[in-house]
Amino acid sequence: MAEGHGLGHDHTYKQPPVLTLAAKLAYLLRRRPGPDGEPPSNRALSAAIQALPGHTRGGSVGALSNLRSGKDDNPTVSTIAALASVLDTPPPFFLPGWDDIAALTVLQHNPRALDIVRHLDGLDQADLDSLLRQIQDRREQLGLPHTVPADEIDTESDSGDTGRRYRRRRSSEEAAQYAADSLEGL
Repeated sequence: MAEGHGLGHDHTYKQPPVLTLAAKLAYLLRRRPGPDGEPPSNRALSAAIQALPGHTRGGSVGALSNLRSGKDDNPTVSTIAALASVLDTPPPFFLPGWDDIAALTVLQHNPRALDIVRHLDGLDQADLDSLLRQIQDRREQLGLPHTVPADEIDTESDSGDTGRRYRRRRSSEEAAQYAADSLEGL
């Protein structure tokens, strides 16, 4: 049994950490760089959401910033649907524990794959292992890779403001001094 499939009794299989919504967004947006080679900004993402047909609310720059930075991890269903539409991603990918985007994409775009998954219900582990070997053998016969690794998704998030320079906030005293110096022309 190949490591990483989760089927069988291979004790070397290690369950990957559950990804946060912020990490999933960072991954999806890194896959869609803009003309400058950077992921879309919160402003660009917000504009894309607001341009969706039938859009009524949600997707503000501030809300997206909170989602991307991890300050908010509980978006509304309409926000999930909008993000999925704009990012051409299966909506379940945004839910906790649904981290295999490749599998979800196959299920979303191929109704026969859903039928196959339904038919796996009730089969014991030996049957699942045998089916997996048969599928891998068939893939080799077709010239496809024997295994299909899961996408590696970095667990880091981002704020969406990659080109923005961050400045330390001034203390009250520093702000007062800055204001006084500005008035004096210093």
